[in-house]
Amino acid sequence: MNIYLYWLIQLSWGLLINLAGLLIAAVLVCRGNKPKRFHHAVYFEFGEKWGGVNFGGFFFVQKNAHHRLKSHEYGHSFQNLLLGPMMPFAVNIPSAVRYHYRKYQLSKGHTLKPYDDFWCEGWATRLGEKHCK
Repeated sequence: MNIYLYWLIQLSWGLLINLAGLLIAAVLVCRGNKPKRFHHAVYFEFGEKWGGVNFGGFFFVQKNAHHRLKSHEYGHSFQNLLLGPMMPFAVNIPSAVRYHYRKYQLSKGHTLKPYDDFWCEGWATRLGEKHCK
């Protein structure tokens, strides 16, 4: 996909999530964090051992994040291109709830299913792999 088309759709159909991402990015820049580019997306690294989160064309990951994590978060940006204003309800909120529930289950010693078993997470991983080739 062309970078101009990517950002045109992100900032029109996918504007809702991107506004949140832009706000978080602005706060991080003011705190001295430097933005980086991952294919068409803008991302920031900070913190340790927490994973990542996507807000459209912007994503945020732990320091020294593995390529697989960045690719996965980038995959969420393509979900935003497809889902637009439905993204928060179809992916972001369910994913966040699941993340915290898994963290709780781990604290209780429970065994967890693979992360990508949840439909939107597996989809994001596949999209990221497809668009990172």
